[in-house]
Amino acid sequence: MGNYSNTSISKADVLIDTPQGEKLALFVGEKKKDFYFKKRQKDNSWNWAAFFLTFLWLGYRKMYLPILFVLIGFLAIDIIALLLGTISTTVDTSMGFALSGGLGVGGNLIYKRHAQKQINEIEKHSVSEKVKMHEIRKRGGTSWMGVLLALLMFIGYLVISAILLTTFS
Repeated sequence: MGNYSNTSISKADVLIDTPQGEKLALFVGEKKKDFYFKKRQKDNSWNWAAFFLTFLWLGYRKMYLPILFVLIGFLAIDIIALLLGTISTTVDTSMGFALSGGLGVGGNLIYKRHAQKQINEIEKHSVSEKVKMHEIRKRGGTSWMGVLLALLMFIGYLVISAILLTTFS
């Protein structure tokens, strides 16, 4: 691609100017487009929001399947700990720290892969360019309802975990 350090055109600008880049920018949303394209120049980068907000960040970015997988994993670990008789706050705290660290380190990469997968799926099923762009905009961006959904999913996990703990311990 070349060295853009001495010009006013950044590598991020060049990435946006490709057809795939335009779709990715549309998916990410106008406010965060520059952030994600600058981060895209690196293989991976730290994401403070993902680190501190974990499930809520995933919900905000409309990544519901990873939330579900993580919560099922947490529940499986809780069940194993119950069966082994080793339930402790240390296990739960460690899982939380591991999730925070993992999302802090890999959150941007996970989001980029999610965005690309969504765009590819839209490309396969949509006919016109106008419909594709509308669907990309609709599936991408951010969602406060997603935050609420993530919170409800987490509360559901806590309720199930508490029921298991009180029933089987």
